[in-house]
Amino acid sequence: MHRQIKVNNVRPAIKHDPIAAAAAMKEIRALDLKHTSTEHLLELLAPIFRGYAVEAPRFDPGITLFRSRVCGKPANIKDLWAPPPHVTPLGRVNRAGSPVLYCCTSREVPFFESQPREGETVAIACWITTAPLQVNHVGYSEAAFKTLSSVRQQAGWAPRPANHLNEAVSNFLAEIFTRIVPVGSEYEYKLSVAAAEKLFADDIFDGLLYPTVAMRANADNFALKLRYANDNLRFQKAEYARIERVRDFAYDITWLDTATELEEDGAIRWKGRLDQWVIREPYGQLTFTAQNGEWIARNRDGEIVQSE
Repeated sequence: MHRQIKVNNVRPAIKHDPIAAAAAMKEIRALDLKHTSTEHLLELLAPIFRGYAVEAPRFDPGITLFRSRVCGKPANIKDLWAPPPHVTPLGRVNRAGSPVLYCCTSREVPFFESQPREGETVAIACWITTAPLQVNHVGYSEAAFKTLSSVRQQAGWAPRPANHLNEAVSNFLAEIFTRIVPVGSEYEYKLSVAAAEKLFADDIFDGLLYPTVAMRANADNFALKLRYANDNLRFQKAEYARIERVRDFAYDITWLDTATELEEDGAIRWKGRLDQWVIREPYGQLTFTAQNGEWIARNRDGEIVQSE
């Protein structure tokens, strides 16, 4: 994931109380989340977040984001967008009825997030950010990465708490956000939702950044507020694929169709074929490199050549 980063310090004036925070963590770990409300969890999290300081990354425009859905070929890009409130379930970051746009930083990740079965079809949309993106982050602890068997050593942008006093809090929050939640136990998301509301409810943040659990923390997810996503994402591409085989931590895929344009109403202009590149100069040459799980073509001058 290529980006330029400016780091802003978000430092509350209230002093952190590690003893009170440790007591709250112990109480939360002992809870039966099935019978605990999000509001009660917010109360219990208060001493943990009191005085918590972070270094929050600010990403320049140009971040490529991906999102998928297990479905037939979608007719409109809204079918690959965040769901409307009345059908939005409880998620890792959001309450039921309160949608955010979940997206990934790598083309492969959506397959692991949506977990399609053999024979099913998947549609993937790709957008590029057009404005600076200020996010908070959670989940980037050494212990969490080890638990998920990640091959990454770190996120690449120093995702540490702002001071050593917050190390225990940072590790606790990482434990919450990298928890594998089984199907049928979605009530466990209430804890990560409460933590997320503490982490990025403030208007200063456009979203929350955290490692993808489904892909063992080897890539990153964004949960974007819709006020940012609606105004600052430019459509880049849509793809349609069939799952031929599900293997251990891998999918065999047949790509079926692609689109690079939308109608004014959001209708997807499917090409009825896969990508192709045209060399228009005599004796021209294209160089292909893999980026975000797909091929990028460049001409002799190093300029990107879009597929047609």
